[in-house]
Amino acid sequence: MSFQLSILKILAGQPDGRGTIEVVKQHLAIFYTSGPDWVARMKRLAAFAPDLDLFGQNLVVREPGTWIITDQGRSFLAALEYRAATNSEAVDDRPRPVETPQPRAPLPTPPQRLFEHRQQRRKKRSRGPNKRSA
Repeated sequence: MSFQLSILKILAGQPDGRGTIEVVKQHLAIFYTSGPDWVARMKRLAAFAPDLDLFGQNLVVREPGTWIITDQGRSFLAALEYRAATNSEAVDDRPRPVETPQPRAPLPTPPQRLFEHRQQRRKKRSRGPNKRSA
């Protein structure tokens, strides 16, 4: 069922809701090899449409070399996505890694030598003019 939902979503995203069989195959290959998110999403949606039949329910019609999503197919997909989004069972139950904030390193303190050097220069300036320069 999740495979049929993928086809429905692909056709819904195509211009005029039309897609050649080659385009549908390309999209399916991309979606199903790009990671577990797409598969998990389609399985969650499929739980709300256990008896889905794209062609038998007239959600998709076939023309030679092309599949077309019908208005009924668009309405069905929108209702299914709404139901999945609002139903508490559609909540993603997969464990997610908890992000713990990384401790920040303290700002480095200036080298003590540099600090002492500055203090010595300030003391010399406050004493007055240097004897060498006179």
